[in-house]
Amino acid sequence: MSERYHRRTVLGGTVNGLGLLAGCLGDGDSGGTGTVDSNSSATEYGGENDGRVDRSFTVGLPSDPTGANWDVYGGVTPYYTQVLEPLVGTSEAMEPEPLLATDWEATDDTTWVFDLREDVTFHNDEPLTADAVVHTFEAVVDHWSHVSGWIGLESGNVEAIDDRSVEFVTTEPFPTFPGTISHSYFGIVHPETDADSSTVAGTGPFRVERIESGESVTVVPFADHWRGEGETGADTENETDTWNDPALEELTFRYYEDPSTRVLALRNEELDLALEPPRNEVSELVDDDATSVDRQLAPRAGFGAVNLYEAPTNDEVFRRALAYAIDQERLVETVLEGVGEPARGPISSAIPWAARDELPAFGPDRERGADLVESSSYDGEILEILIDGSEPDDRTIAAVLQNWFGEIGVESEIRSVEAAAFYDVFREGESNVSLVNLGSNSAASDYLLRAMFHSLGTDNRQLYESEGTGIMNPGEAVDDLIDEGYRADSLEEKRDLYGEVQRRVVETGAALPLYYVEYGLARHADVTGVETHPIDKLIDWQGLSRDGRRGV
Repeated sequence: MSERYHRRTVLGGTVNGLGLLAGCLGDGDSGGTGTVDSNSSATEYGGENDGRVDRSFTVGLPSDPTGANWDVYGGVTPYYTQVLEPLVGTSEAMEPEPLLATDWEATDDTTWVFDLREDVTFHNDEPLTADAVVHTFEAVVDHWSHVSGWIGLESGNVEAIDDRSVEFVTTEPFPTFPGTISHSYFGIVHPETDADSSTVAGTGPFRVERIESGESVTVVPFADHWRGEGETGADTENETDTWNDPALEELTFRYYEDPSTRVLALRNEELDLALEPPRNEVSELVDDDATSVDRQLAPRAGFGAVNLYEAPTNDEVFRRALAYAIDQERLVETVLEGVGEPARGPISSAIPWAARDELPAFGPDRERGADLVESSSYDGEILEILIDGSEPDDRTIAAVLQNWFGEIGVESEIRSVEAAAFYDVFREGESNVSLVNLGSNSAASDYLLRAMFHSLGTDNRQLYESEGTGIMNPGEAVDDLIDEGYRADSLEEKRDLYGEVQRRVVETGAALPLYYVEYGLARHADVTGVETHPIDKLIDWQGLSRDGRRGV
C-alpha cells in the first residue's frame, strides 16, 4: 500500500557514524577550479545612476567556497551560496518540506517516487528534468565513497520514470529517505556542470558570476528563478515577493581561515557579514553601535562520548560520578563565552524529537561525585580523555573536565590526535571519554542516535562484531527503541521512542552532556534582511539590504 509523504511527515536518517559525519558535515577541502564566468542569462539590476545605495555584499566564511571537494558542482560549494537546490528542503523547524520536488510517495518498503516542480529552469536556461536528477545522484554517489551507505543508494538505483518523475530504490527499507536527501550535497545540477565546465548551472535563486580559486565565489540573483513570478512556496502565502526587484545586486563569499581575521575585515569594511566570529569578540561586536551579531541555536551538541566497555568507565556508578562533576552552565559561561546553551542530553534541542527538560540532570555536586567514586570499582586508573587536536575549544574543555574530575578523586590525562585520525582512534575504543561535537545538516537526524548508540551503528559495529562489546551502545533494549523510532512515521511517536533512548543514554552515563551549539553571524548594523537558519549552511541571503548609511 502506497503512502504519501508531505513536508512535515518524514524525519530522520540512516546508519552513519562519527567518521562518516566528518565527511558529510564538513565544508570541503581547499583548492578549486580557477576563474569561471557564467554565460547564463541574467537581468541587469539598477544602474550607475539609479540612486540606490550600494547593493553588493561580501560574506566572510570559515571554509573555502571553491574547495576541490566540490568538483561535482563545478567547483562551487553547495553550502551557503544558494546556487543549488535539492529535491527536498529543510524548514526552520528542521522538518522536510517540498523544494524542487512537490511531492513524494513510498510505493513499497524500498521504493520512492518523487514528482518534480514544473517551470523550473537551470541557470543555463535549460528546464529541470528527471534525467538531470538522475545525473546528479549518480555523480554524487560516484564522487564520494561514503554517500552510498549514508543515503542507502547504489549506482544505477535512480531512474527517470518520465520527464517529471524520478524513482529511487534504496538498499534496505528507509522510511526517512526524503529527509536525508534534503542535505545540500544533493543540490541538483545540470548534466553539463562538472569540474572543467565554464558554466555552473544549478536552479537556485543565485547564479555564479565568477570563481576565484582558493578565495571566493561571487553570485548574482537569477531572474528566472521559479519563485520569481510571485510563487514564494508552500506555507509562505503572506510573504512579499521582491525577487524581480532585489535589494542586492551581487553577493561574494570570501574565505578567511582565521576567525579573528574575519572580524578585522568586517571592522575594516572589507566584509559586510562574517560567519562564526570568535566567541571572545561577540559581546564587543554587540556593544559596538556599528556592528551586530545574530545568534542561532544549531542542531548540534557537544558531549563526552563514554566507553562503556573499558575500565574504569565500564562501571555505571563511576560514570554517574563523572556526571555529577560537570557544571554545564559554568562551562558555557566561561569556555564558550556565553555562546551556546547548557546541554541536558546528546541531541540539540533544535532537532524536533530531541528531549531536554524531561532528561535526568546530575550536579554539579562534586561532593556527591566523590562519594560515588568511593563506592564504585574505581581503583586509581588513569581516565583518558580523547580530543581532536585541531579543535581549540576541545582542548580547553578537556582541561576543565580534567580539573573537575580531579576534584572528585579521579586522575585523568588528555590524549590529542590529529583530526584525520580522531574517529579511527575513537572507534578502536582505547579511550574512556571522547569529546565530540555532532549534529545534522539536513532534516534527517535519526542517524545521530543510530550511529552513536545502536550496537550496529558505525561507531560501535567494529567492536560489537569482533568482541561483542562496542563503545556507546547501552544494550539490546536501546537497540530495539532506536529501530522502532527509525520506522515511526509520526513526530509524536518518534519523540516518545527517541526520548526514552536519550533518557537511558544520559541515565546510564553513555554520554556526558556538555553544550548545545550556537553559531553567530556578525554584520554591520546597517545590513539587514538576512534570515538565519538552524543549519548555518542554509542561511537565506535573498533579502539583504542596507539602510543607506554606507555606500551610494
